[in-house]
Amino acid sequence: MIGIIFYAYGAPKSKDDLPDFFAHLIQGKEVTIKMIGDFVKRYREFGSNDPLGAHSERIAQGLEKLLSNYSKDIKVYNAYKHTFPYLDETLKRMIEDGVDTVVTFSVNPIFSLSGAGVYQKEVEDFLNRSGENKKLIHIKKWNTHPAIISVYADRVRRAYKWLPAHVQDDAFVLFTVHSQPLYPEGNDDYIEQFQAMAQAVAREAGVSNWMMSYRSASSKVGWLGPDVKDTIRSLAAAGSRGFVTCELLSIVTDMESYFEIGRDTQLVSEELKVEFVRSEFPGDSFDTVIALAEIVKEQITKC
Repeated sequence: MIGIIFYAYGAPKSKDDLPDFFAHLIQGKEVTIKMIGDFVKRYREFGSNDPLGAHSERIAQGLEKLLSNYSKDIKVYNAYKHTFPYLDETLKRMIEDGVDTVVTFSVNPIFSLSGAGVYQKEVEDFLNRSGENKKLIHIKKWNTHPAIISVYADRVRRAYKWLPAHVQDDAFVLFTVHSQPLYPEGNDDYIEQFQAMAQAVAREAGVSNWMMSYRSASSKVGWLGPDVKDTIRSLAAAGSRGFVTCELLSIVTDMESYFEIGRDTQLVSEELKVEFVRSEFPGDSFDTVIALAEIVKEQITKC
């Protein structure tokens, strides 16, 4: 049987889970009451349940349903780095279910050693420790697969058309990913994947004015840039009157990206008196699940 792990960094089920989730996120650092309070406040401001967990679970269910038409011996599991079910718990369950081929599939189209790479290594280490002789397939670098590019292009077109007609000619689409610390040879692959995906989405969406920018840097020094908010300020100063943000690192929204390319950039745009639209995330929509199923089928067929 083929077992597919669809994984993300966390999926709290209740506000009661947030303090433990936060403590797990910053393991090794001192947790203060204020830090927890600020973390919980962000979820309260969001005003709904955690989207990452909800969408990830529905994507897994949809994938299993679609892939069952390809093979009856496929099961899709969720796993998370910082909340239940953790990777090792999911892997134990897979072994109990009789899985003989383990497939890892991340919520992140763009691969990074600090992101999907961590999950993949954890799976490898678990299988080595357990002595289980399982076939292992890592699905990675699917950032330019035509199926997922088509989904992103749809979201960008819709957001761009939502801008008032009189600003569209000089509007910019700002593609974003999480910034990373600068390393002499450690950022090239990440940047190349980001650029290739942004270029592919812009081309299919029919957008000529676009730029790459980053979010969530811990500092403006020693991290990949430019920051998306700084990009809006500089382009607005040069005469651009409209902006669309589109996050490419994850197909599902999370608290960090939701606010940083949404509310935070909207506030900057309002301050500058320019138009702003945040592109929808692919999420758990039907076209997204169809695209992901196509990617999985291609990968497991090759192997």
